Amino acid sequence: MNKFVFWVVSLTLLTVTAIEAQNKFNGYSYDVGVNETDNCSYRFLPQENRKNNIEVFLAGTDLKKPATGITACELSTVAGNRVAPNGEQKWCFQGPEELYEIRLSTGESYIWPTMSGRDIGFYNLKDFRPMKRIDGPTPKYIYSEPADYTSAFKNAMMIMAARRGGTLFVPDGDYIVGTTDGNTRDPSYNGITLTSGVTITGAGSAFSNPTNNMPDRMGSTRIRLRNKDQAIFRIGGCTNGVTVRNIELLGNSALTGEAQRDTAGTYGIEAVGKWAIDPRTKAQSANTSQYFRFEDIVFQNLDTGIFVHNANTGKCNSAEQLCSSWQYDFVKVDRGTFINNKTGISIDTSNTDWTIANSQFHMQAANAPGIGIRIIHGGVVLIQNSFGGGFSYGGDIGGTFLHIDSVGTVTVIGSSSERSQKSIYTAPWGAVSPQTLTLIGNVFNDPIELNGRMNFVSTGNFYYGYTMKLAPDVIVNSIGDKFCHDAVLSPDCTDRVGGGNVVNAPGFNGGRVMFRTGRPPEGTGKNRIDRQPNFFGYDVEINKGLLQYDPEITFRDIMAMAAQTDAGTRVKDGAILYCKDCKKNNSGICTQGQAGVDGAFAKRINSQWRCD
Repeated sequence: MNKFVFWVVSLTLLTVTAIEAQNKFNGYSYDVGVNETDNCSYRFLPQENRKNNIEVFLAGTDLKKPATGITACELSTVAGNRVAPNGEQKWCFQGPEELYEIRLSTGESYIWPTMSGRDIGFYNLKDFRPMKRIDGPTPKYIYSEPADYTSAFKNAMMIMAARRGGTLFVPDGDYIVGTTDGNTRDPSYNGITLTSGVTITGAGSAFSNPTNNMPDRMGSTRIRLRNKDQAIFRIGGCTNGVTVRNIELLGNSALTGEAQRDTAGTYGIEAVGKWAIDPRTKAQSANTSQYFRFEDIVFQNLDTGIFVHNANTGKCNSAEQLCSSWQYDFVKVDRGTFINNKTGISIDTSNTDWTIANSQFHMQAANAPGIGIRIIHGGVVLIQNSFGGGFSYGGDIGGTFLHIDSVGTVTVIGSSSERSQKSIYTAPWGAVSPQTLTLIGNVFNDPIELNGRMNFVSTGNFYYGYTMKLAPDVIVNSIGDKFCHDAVLSPDCTDRVGGGNVVNAPGFNGGRVMFRTGRPPEGTGKNRIDRQPNFFGYDVEINKGLLQYDPEITFRDIMAMAAQTDAGTRVKDGAILYCKDCKKNNSGICTQGQAGVDGAFAKRINSQWRCD
């Protein structure tokens, strides 16, 4: 080969090798965090005075070794170890290392891995622990286990915010957040902000038993607090597409040998946002956060497992924001386990839609308020295949499975609650006429107290004897509901579970029943459950149709209907039917006639059948 050609080929290969050795790094200079003054959960650092520039250091050197040999890309500029973003505020540089540490103008620093790898977008929390660099032909890093993982979480969130999303794997372990040393409260901490497109996934969601020394004292992946008035995860405005799954979120729980700790104000996931109004122009700044999935999560020993509310709750200025109207939409809670929380889920914004499915709520009245699901303000909520309750009807009784203050519609399907003070409660102030509660195919043993002027639709549910306590203006429509067990197989239909007074006519206690399907009588003697007719409670209008009475009823039948039984008579004044062999006497009273010859409409008036 010609020496010149060989030299050119060799130089080309060396150049390609040098280029290939350069790793690419890019991102944005953000201030990430949720507060009650800004609409969105992250903001660009200002361009003025180069506050959006970054400094680049070798990772694991405590910011003491500035990076060398880095070059600019994507229209950024590099001067020494300082990188200035392009016109779209995106900074980009290339360098020989696989990771660097960048420092923002705010003083915050972050480990930043290359964006050139095959697995870009997938991160491991352990990779953001404190590290020390060991120099050599191939640098090595020695990681240490921190007492608190807040910085590691925030590091990962910063990278994913810059990438508009990503997946963070949280391996098997016990992770404390919100402290300076694993126990002392960090005054600057208010939660780990989750930004758009983020997925947090743990190794498993078996719930732990933190107060013992047995093998079940820990779940496989557990994140926990050590102080009150803190959240583990926070979601703010302008946030979309967040998923959290396969993990346990633990409040300020006492571990083995510790005294009881205060869980007040602790949240597993807190979402807070603001729909702002310009006080001068009255223009509204739409603030929408939507598409959230919380799957296979254990929420334990928290004030509230999931708490969604408007910014400035309790001190909202209606000239500056739409109070109770932040849009937090399309939320799915699936296979959640809520254990020993004061409230499992609390929803306090009118513009929100939820599906809560396949979840359990273990709520105790003693851990006041002891509520499974609380809807202070809500839009449309679907609850399906979910269960709530306490552990006994004694000292471990549950509080309330579903507490509704104000909502558009709530539909509960295939769910159940037992060993509780109340299955469902609606507050008088919020239960106005547009509000609708629909129950389909559920089992509720404990009291349901509905107030206000709301609509109640009940289909195919099983209730106990006197489950219902309904205010006079509650509108009721019932199809196929059953009160009490089979009177033959399980006698003693009573007004409360496990005792109380025998009830012979169980059903809706109060309310304005517009329609109700009936049932035949069951059982005998004191355990007899009386018949119940199909019932219309308001005007009945048949449009372009006819009302066909049974043509086979006889005089003997109508006399039997009026006969006294241990459950009273079947008919009362106002009844009307067709009798195929009835005829009237001189006084208009129905008498025995001949079918095919006689026949009349029999009307029950003043305890007599009249055929006139």
